[in-house]
Amino acid sequence: MQAATPERNVHAGFLRTLIAGCAALILVASPLSAHPPRIDKTPPGEIQQATSQAAQDLTLAVLDAARQVAGAMPSNRGKAVATLVAAAKNRHDAILALLPLDASEALKVALPAGLRMSLPGEAASFLEQDVTEEGDLEVYHVDYQDPALDHYEYALSTRSGRLALYFADTPPDVATGAHVHVTALKLDGALLAASGDSLSVTKVTALPNTLGAQKTLTMLVNFSDNPVQPFSVASAQTTMFGTVSNYWYENSYQQTTLTGDVTGWLTVAPSTNVCDYSYVASAGKKAAQAAGYNLSNYTRYLFVFPGTGCGWIGLSYVGGNPSQSWVLSSAFTLRVIAHELGHGLGLYHSHSLDCGTASIAASGCTKSDYGDVFDVMGSASLHYNAFQKERLGWLNAGASPPITAVSAASGNYAIGALEAARDATPRALKVPRAAACGSASDYFYVEARQALGFDSSLSTNASVLSGVLVHDATPGSGDTGYLLDMTPATAAWSDAALPVGVQFADPSSGVTITPVSVGGSSVVAVSYPPAACTRAAPKVTLTPTGTVYTSAGSVATYTATVANNDSCGCPSSAFSVSATVPAGWTASNPLTGVIAPGSSGSASLGIGTASSATAAFYTIPSTATNTGAPTYAASADATVAITAGWIVKATTGQATYSRPARANQTIYALVTTTVMSGGAPVAGASVSVTVVDPKGRSTLLTTTTSSAGTATVSYPIKSKSTSGTYNVTATATLGSTKSSGATSFVVQ
Repeated sequence: MQAATPERNVHAGFLRTLIAGCAALILVASPLSAHPPRIDKTPPGEIQQATSQAAQDLTLAVLDAARQVAGAMPSNRGKAVATLVAAAKNRHDAILALLPLDASEALKVALPAGLRMSLPGEAASFLEQDVTEEGDLEVYHVDYQDPALDHYEYALSTRSGRLALYFADTPPDVATGAHVHVTALKLDGALLAASGDSLSVTKVTALPNTLGAQKTLTMLVNFSDNPVQPFSVASAQTTMFGTVSNYWYENSYQQTTLTGDVTGWLTVAPSTNVCDYSYVASAGKKAAQAAGYNLSNYTRYLFVFPGTGCGWIGLSYVGGNPSQSWVLSSAFTLRVIAHELGHGLGLYHSHSLDCGTASIAASGCTKSDYGDVFDVMGSASLHYNAFQKERLGWLNAGASPPITAVSAASGNYAIGALEAARDATPRALKVPRAAACGSASDYFYVEARQALGFDSSLSTNASVLSGVLVHDATPGSGDTGYLLDMTPATAAWSDAALPVGVQFADPSSGVTITPVSVGGSSVVAVSYPPAACTRAAPKVTLTPTGTVYTSAGSVATYTATVANNDSCGCPSSAFSVSATVPAGWTASNPLTGVIAPGSSGSASLGIGTASSATAAFYTIPSTATNTGAPTYAASADATVAITAGWIVKATTGQATYSRPARANQTIYALVTTTVMSGGAPVAGASVSVTVVDPKGRSTLLTTTTSSAGTATVSYPIKSKSTSGTYNVTATATLGSTKSSGATSFVVQ
């Protein structure tokens, strides 16, 4: 592994150009924006990298400018403050541009609260703030023709307004309508949360009913500068309340249909080339109301419009009441409508898991968001899979056909065709993996497909008709559900079914699945052998998760938490934690205690920075290795930012002191020096305070900082002291690090 190095610096001229570009990017890629096609020919990765580098450089520039303000004499402070404010504003703009491109990089340049508080107040309005916001969550999915561009967007509707919401790591698995508290950083109208764990659900409002008639208002919207009508209202009614309704009716085992209305074409203000779906929704609903439709009569809204300026073909809330979905008129087809309305029901995508030559493995697998080629929430116009149907209550609830929950016991289990009409026959098996010690979290969902109804196109797929499909999913976590390739020797996914007579053995739990017979009624054998030892890569996380700001020559301390993912049949193991650091740096490379499979342990990792390290952001790759099986390891990156120096702030007890009236009386001006490094106090630093009176005579006072990073000295003022301004310079020194701060007071 290559040692970490500082990122290159960006010169001032390039920064000005980039920041100008960033302002434009906010319009293109801002939260819940119109997503127009990209005009700039620069590859997105290069834009992200340049924007990230600018945010890093400007963050260091703000800290350096703050140091200059702290050290400036009163006569020069105004100029130093102007430099600080300019750097803080440019950094503010760069972070806003970076948020929609890479929220994790935006979090990397965030300043800890202690460091923000140590900065001069003039910069405060441009800095991020720690907040806890409460509101209703909005979750959108944007579907492009190019799946690589697909993504989720989040917003929080609060009493004071609507805030864009970004997650630097794994977002929450929560649908639209959940009432939540979010702990995040706030910058203008944007929230940046570390991960979905930063969100707590206080109340989940009931999702729109997934059973019965789904009263839907389909609003056909066009624009006054090009009021095209790509198809008739009658045609749209046939598609919605014929084709799509029949699709849901069959999928739900005759329990769910689409009913409602299709408006005539509603012409709203221009322009066709603006892909602002928020505007389409508000203008469309207003026009529908004017046409006599009562919006409160519907639980779902579908907006159909000729968005020639859109790069996507469909977009939807995930859940919500009422749910809202958008489909381009050019994509008004069963596949797109059923997909977007599936999001409206609360579904995430149906994925696949590609593990190379294995059907499933503990590591080295690739997840494909739309990878399920047998599901409309994946990449086909076929039935929702058994895991998705269970989430909707179309399986395994109420009058729905059941799913057989397999206990950890061997046996043969019968299932019917997934597509067949409703009866009491189980339609899938739910096989616990018990990959972690204790209760199972992952399950294999086993289903049999036949060429029936909307799945009639499977008639040419001999693999599926003579085998069973297997998904790996976590109940209660909607954004799971991975189709497994049971014939990994071939490159295709169309033959992903497990053939009759072929045994699949899970390398983690040891459970085996073997189709005995497949057809209108199928039999699947499941067996649980004694627990075996299957090693797996651990998971390592570092705390703090954000950047540690410090000065050259200091030590950044992390807690490395390691989760042992070995199967339950394996012995306990200790893990060595190592960090790959630049030349001249050091790392403690500790060893955890012995950790049982399924459990976690921690160790303290110290990263010593070189005294010669230049101001920059350094990425430090850190690795946890299983000492009992050294080929199994996992990595996590730490980020250390070396700042130009300490922030030394000198303050006086009063701005003005009055000389004592009597000759034998003395009063004292208190000068307090505060020394901070990366937001943390510096203890044990030697402080020299020089006070220069109006006649140029100087007095030297010395002291040492406390554990709080502060030190106070007393300067005597007598009745004969010269009136005027006294300039104060406080210099703090510890080892090779030295920095100064300045202030003044007046004697009258």
